[in-house]
This record gives sequence, C-alpha cells and structure tokens, in this order.
Amino acid sequence: DKNAFERDKRVSSMVAKELRERIQPYFLRRLKNEVFRDDGDKDSAKLSKKNEIIVWLRLTGCQRHLYEAFLKSEIVLSAFDGSPLAAITILKKICDHPYLLTKRAAEDVLEGLDSSLNQEDRDLAEKLAMHAADLTEGDGFREKNDNVSCKTSFVLSLLERLVPEGHNVLIFSQTRKMLNIIQESLVKNGFEFLRIDGTTKASDRLKIVNEFQEGNSAPIFLLTSQVGGLGLTLTRADRVIVVDPAWNPSTDNQSVDRAYRIGQKKDVIVYRLMTCGTIEEKIYRMQVFKGGLFKTATEHKEQTRYFTQQDLKELFSLPKDGFDVSPTQLQLHAEHGHQISMSDDLKTHIKFLESLGIGGVSHHSLLFSKSEPEPDVHVEEDVRRRQGTTIVRNYGSSSTERPVDGSQYAFNPKDVAIQRKVSSPLDPYKMTESDIKERINRLSQLLSNKATVSRLPDRGEKIRKQIADLSLELENLKTPKRSNEVIDLDDIADELQRSLRV
Repeated sequence: DKNAFERDKRVSSMVAKELRERIQPYFLRRLKNEVFRDDGDKDSAKLSKKNEIIVWLRLTGCQRHLYEAFLKSEIVLSAFDGSPLAAITILKKICDHPYLLTKRAAEDVLEGLDSSLNQEDRDLAEKLAMHAADLTEGDGFREKNDNVSCKTSFVLSLLERLVPEGHNVLIFSQTRKMLNIIQESLVKNGFEFLRIDGTTKASDRLKIVNEFQEGNSAPIFLLTSQVGGLGLTLTRADRVIVVDPAWNPSTDNQSVDRAYRIGQKKDVIVYRLMTCGTIEEKIYRMQVFKGGLFKTATEHKEQTRYFTQQDLKELFSLPKDGFDVSPTQLQLHAEHGHQISMSDDLKTHIKFLESLGIGGVSHHSLLFSKSEPEPDVHVEEDVRRRQGTTIVRNYGSSSTERPVDGSQYAFNPKDVAIQRKVSSPLDPYKMTESDIKERINRLSQLLSNKATVSRLPDRGEKIRKQIADLSLELENLKTPKRSNEVIDLDDIADELQRSLRV
C-alpha cells in the first residue's frame, strides 16, 4: 500500500527478503537482458528495443451513456453483496464495444438509463443495448454507427498509418467476439489479415504462423490471448496492439512476447489500449499492483508503490474527473516524467497518436524502473521477535530455525489498551453515514420505478432487503457505542494480595 505506515513498509521489506532467500534454491529465471549483455562488442548479438505505451482512450458518447446507465442498474448495486464478476464483465464489454452486450446484459443496462437524456441519445442507447448481439451484417443501424467504439476507431486509424509504412501488426483480444468486430471493420476498409483463435484447428495453426513469418502474406494478424499468446514465434511483427487488458498481467506480457523475443531484429512498439476512468483503468492498476508483488518476491530491491488499497477497491464508481482524464496517466507521468527518453521517430509517432484525440499516453516500460530506499536494518530484529523465531545462518549449509524465549512478549492486557488507542480510527473502507444514505436513496428510486421492478425475477424483494439492512446499519452508526473496558489483571492481583494481608 502506498499510504502504509513507514514501519509496516520496513517489516514487509524484511519479510520479502526472507521469502526471496527461501525460494532462491528453487527459482530458475533467465531474462533477455542477461542473455544479450551490452558489453560494447560490435559483433555480439543484441536484442532490439521495446517501447510499451499505454494509450488512454476516451469513451464515445454512446459508451458513456451505457456505462453510466449500467452503474445505476440493480445488478451493480447487488454486486456489493457477492456477485461482482457479472457486473465487471458487462462494464468491460461496454468499454470494448457495445455490440458485445447480450440481450440479458442489455436489460440490466436499460434499468439504469437516465431519464434526463435527450430522446435521440436514449433511442440510440436502447437500440444498442437491446439489439447489439443480434444485428446482422447488412443492418443499416450498424452502418450508421461504425464509430460507436473508441477502440475500433483507434485501431483502424492506427492501421491506416502503420500498414502503408511497412509495419506488421499483431492484434490481441480476450474474446473471439471482439476479434469478429475488428475483423468486420478490417474487411470493410480493405485490409488483408490472418487469424488464429480457439476454433482454429491445431493442424492449421502452424501453417498460418509459417505463412505470416515468411512475409508473403497479410501484414495484420488477429489472435486471441489464450490461444495466440503462448508458444508462438511471430518476430515478423514489430507492432503489437493489446485491445483489452487481462486481470493477470502475465497474460498480456506473454502476448507481447510473441513479437519481442530472440530473433527480433526490429524495435518493437506495444500499444495497450485503456479507456479513461473506467473499469479497465482499475484493472490496469491491479496489474501494476500484482506486478509489484511479483518483483518484490523475486528481485533484490525495494519496488515503487503506486496505489493505495482504497484505489484498488473502487471498482463500481463513476470517475470524479469524468471520462476524458485518466488519473493513472497523470500519476505515472508525475512519477516517471523526468525519466522519459525517446527517439525522434517515437516522438513523432506519439504526436500522431495524440492527434487522434486520445486522452494521453503513459510509458508502461518505465514501471518499477526506480527503486525506493532500503529500509532500516535494525527492524530485522523486531521482525524476528514478532515471528517468535531467530534465523541462524551458516552460508556453507542450509539455514536453520530455533525458537527463542518468548516469555517477555507474553500477553499483557495493557498492550491491548495501547493497540486499541493506536488503531482506533474507523476502517477507511467501511461505508460512512453519507454513503449509506446515498445508497438507500438510489435503491429507493429504483424501487419506485414500477416498470423496472416488474421485470425483476423477485419483483424487487432483494432491493427491499438491502434497504432494510442499510437502514439498520445507519441506525447503528447513529447510536453511540460504549467502549469496551480493558481489565488489568495485574491491578486485580495487587488488590487481592492487599485484601489477604488485611
């Protein structure tokens, strides 16, 4: 946690160090920069350069209306009680392309449509939500709304620049449906391409890969991350587009490494597409958080802490700064802006990207490029004491553990009183009184919409129960609680001895 107490940071650093020492005999890892060392020898093999950039995209007007509407729907409100994955999945679909919505998901979006929208925007949102999954190739509505997704619009604009310049491009997506939408746009605009996904026969995959690698075929290769992101060598490509982020950062990293691997002779640029202020930005924050955990466990340096736990928990909230600004992009620029070093070609290319109306660019390659100061070594003794063991090291043999006398650290009620005073502030992730009132108000408004309630399977019974539970929690907050007294056993023993003497 970025906002953790300094003592907690030092303790966690010592524990991470102990973990690295324990797994070191069983951990074998070889990095590209260790194989291709820059020793100044002109004849030695060198690996090309990789520039990974996050392209922050602004949602289209239609995507914004659908996203905001869905955040007001009953399924999102119920997600707090144990079903967040369904809500996250639909939000991710809206960020990628509204046509990914199924009819069932569309109904959840319509529940939250703002009545203040003008009729034209409302009609567009309803048509997208209810008919997106069933639209046919020749549907006039689809032809009129080809730019309904910020991602497909950006990908097409980028390809119109890259392909004439002679670049070969890999396009990765998590789902086949999203690849179908991209493929349809490529066909409409006259681009040639190859494709591999889960429906491609194993016998055909090698043929398609060889066809692409030989350089006599299409310059664009469409792949799903699960199928095309592992085990393939596609070094003909020097541009990689990751359309949608995965929860697991290694999934996206594996996709990138299809092009950036031994045998690549060109510099590689990777475009990770993220939408500003949406669930995707929060997924990216989780990727960075997980990447920090991995590096802490495997590398001998203090990793930069980028986000707080509260930042990572705010999944179902509208962005405070709207959908045009990415707080993550601003934070990363403040953290690494002074480290950015780009070639003239890359500077020119980023200016072109900015001309497409994007929200901004972050340099993903700079993550964890600087380390925090090493913690105070004196904290190690305290860590050992808290663990109740001491490590006796003989570097000629394996380390052993022996228990230490812990009587001096035995339970004392006074310690509880001290700890209670230190940790008295309320849990920062617990809802405040204003949060509860706002949520009760939203649920009550939803319950008052008879048309919406009539479409719910339980006719609103779950919403009524949530209102009742929240009202009870609000009442408990208003009622002052009497603090629990701590009984000092030492004082009682002294009183007992004095009584016996009398």
